[in-house]
Amino acid sequence: MINPIFLTKEEIDRLIKNPLNEEEILICRKNHLLTNAREHIIVGSTEPGSIYFKTHDGREILDCTSQAWVYNLGHNNPDISYALSIQSQEVTHSWSYFLSPIRIRLFNRLAEILPGKLKGGKISVNNSGGSWALECAMRLTMVNNKRGDQFIVFRRGYHGSNLTMMGATQRLPMRFSGYGREHWVRTLFPYCYRCPWHYKGGFSGVRDKSCNLECLELVREKIEIFPTGTPIGCIIEPMQGPGGQIPAPVEFLTGLKEICENNKILLIYDEAQTGFGRTGKMFATEWYNSNYNLDVSPDIMTLTKAAAAGVPIGITVATPKLRQLTEFEEHSTFSSPPLAMAACLINIEILLKNKIPENADKQGKKITSFIKDLSEEITEIGDVRGPGLFIGVEFVKDPETREPFNELLEKLVHIGWKNGIFFGEQMQIMSTAGYFIQNTLKIKPPLIINDNETDKICELFETSLKEAINSLK
Repeated sequence: MINPIFLTKEEIDRLIKNPLNEEEILICRKNHLLTNAREHIIVGSTEPGSIYFKTHDGREILDCTSQAWVYNLGHNNPDISYALSIQSQEVTHSWSYFLSPIRIRLFNRLAEILPGKLKGGKISVNNSGGSWALECAMRLTMVNNKRGDQFIVFRRGYHGSNLTMMGATQRLPMRFSGYGREHWVRTLFPYCYRCPWHYKGGFSGVRDKSCNLECLELVREKIEIFPTGTPIGCIIEPMQGPGGQIPAPVEFLTGLKEICENNKILLIYDEAQTGFGRTGKMFATEWYNSNYNLDVSPDIMTLTKAAAAGVPIGITVATPKLRQLTEFEEHSTFSSPPLAMAACLINIEILLKNKIPENADKQGKKITSFIKDLSEEITEIGDVRGPGLFIGVEFVKDPETREPFNELLEKLVHIGWKNGIFFGEQMQIMSTAGYFIQNTLKIKPPLIINDNETDKICELFETSLKEAINSLK
């Protein structure tokens, strides 16, 4: 291990590892530009690779959010920490147009494991996450298709928080709107549980048997019959995350792929939350291929979140046939981050060698099966959606009307914290009339959970839910 030369180890430890005092906390809360939505302060994991984290007030919390769906291998996984240490002794930064050993190895490995027609394709990385990965996908689309400048996007979709991608995102409770809104063509996502055509049998991301895919026809008409410009790309989460944990039916994705091919539109999958094992396969694209024996793979796919198991990275991958970007079209100062690439490479090896996606599939089935059984008793559970550990539980006031039960979700999250478990929430869906919908709970723990930890999640979910319901009576 390299020894410091400008500061002593004791000085560095004091600056990084010493416990916080109350004065530091008060100064930060008062003077700095940060969000105070949650008063709790996370101080670290209970141990390397744990699914629990510690708070400043001494509590240990079971994390069913993986900290924004990032820690797929648990908090501070020791293999990832070791990889960062080793890589940091080699190089931590270089010009984006240089190759390096870690860049070569990561890109080669990624190209091997990509699904469908993406296998062996082109790869670009950044250290800024999904927004930048999607902007890269848009630039790549414009290089390969110069007929227009519009992109199809879907209701309830979320594609990042920079000003460009905010324009593609569902209406959110923000005091400003995204730039370039004229470049987005909005259409309907196949939300089977809340079908606008009133099919009632769509549960768990599987469409009603009598459904005629009217939502897909709406997309086709938007493109072919009633266009407002010339779409050249279509951006979709094959399984919506922030919008409510909503998998698209496989028939919708195969139909969308055909529509895009017929109209020379590049299909772009945003797999920010589904990539790297969460669905029970390495990618949601692969999950559809495996479960239905249908190739739904897109022309371009973007990845982030759990890609580097806790280290910031965004990845854009494209089919080999596409023309690539020039240095200036792809470049940013930190668009070749060695530390993130090292973490991503090791993350991939751990996931595959230890069959972590298979564990996510097994434990996810246990949780969703438990909650579906519980819904026979608790009618406020409207729909339970997976797959794997990509779990959403939608709460309703009445199973017939399916009126969203926002208050139950909010109460459950707070009571869950009191009981030692941290659940996530879908993003708020804002209406122009001033009300919002936020009624789907997200259960997305690290993928390494074992049987005992899964049982604990189920136990705490049931206890917390019943307490929440009773408190609202």
